[in-house]
Amino acid sequence: MAFPVNDIDSTSDGELQGGGLQSVDRAIAVLRILARTGSAGVTEVAEEMGVHKSTISRLLRALEVQGMAQNSGRGKYQLGLGILHLANAIPMRLDLTREARPVLEDLAARFGETVNLAVLSSNHVVNIDEAFGPSTLAATQNWMGRLTPIHATSSGKVFLASLSAAQRSRVLSDLGMPAVTKQTITSRQELEAQLLAVAESGYATVRGELEDGLNGIAVPIRGHEGTVIGTVSISGPSFRFQPEKLPGLIDELKKAGLKISESMGYAHVQVAK
Repeated sequence: MAFPVNDIDSTSDGELQGGGLQSVDRAIAVLRILARTGSAGVTEVAEEMGVHKSTISRLLRALEVQGMAQNSGRGKYQLGLGILHLANAIPMRLDLTREARPVLEDLAARFGETVNLAVLSSNHVVNIDEAFGPSTLAATQNWMGRLTPIHATSSGKVFLASLSAAQRSRVLSDLGMPAVTKQTITSRQELEAQLLAVAESGYATVRGELEDGLNGIAVPIRGHEGTVIGTVSISGPSFRFQPEKLPGLIDELKKAGLKISESMGYAHVQVAK
């Protein structure tokens, strides 16, 4: 974390003179206070840390310059967006796979079908991990690591539903909507109607649209900013897997998506009805 040297070292009380390590320790302490309280003023922070207000004022200004803190008005400071940029440097996909693995295995064991973890790559869906249930059929294709069309998968529909209308239009215009099977949706109007339902219900389904005789259902995984960073899905042969008719499956899948999301830093807030 870099601070403007002239701003910090110009203090007249000598508290920060020649104490670079002390300055870093104090800056971290300030950030922790802001994280815990949500927002705090110079006086509050100074009293908690037992440091002169002029020192805290200079630290907060330095943190503000670097985007680590921001003035929220009325003399209060809160964490800045720079904190999120640092957090985004963490290797997300490795973390996502590690955090999701036990959830995938639990879903596969409980519902007996194939469970996949997927992300977006070049506007295509890619399965980056999977778990097999005892009922999994070896005859189904292995889509692990392969680019799959965003409009023909349950995971892809979840990603599309999370985009703005303009973003979605660009993606679908670039990729097109080719038929993969006879059941693949190739009508933009029909797909848009489905995506509205996905946004409202919180899950997406496919019925033979990627592979004949294969049904699937997916829910979003959200990152700390609330954006969709992945999906968890369950798929199985259509003769036995009708996800919306299986008692408890949708609720349990949503809980699984939320559990992985929370492990990735997503703060779920329930809205009172």
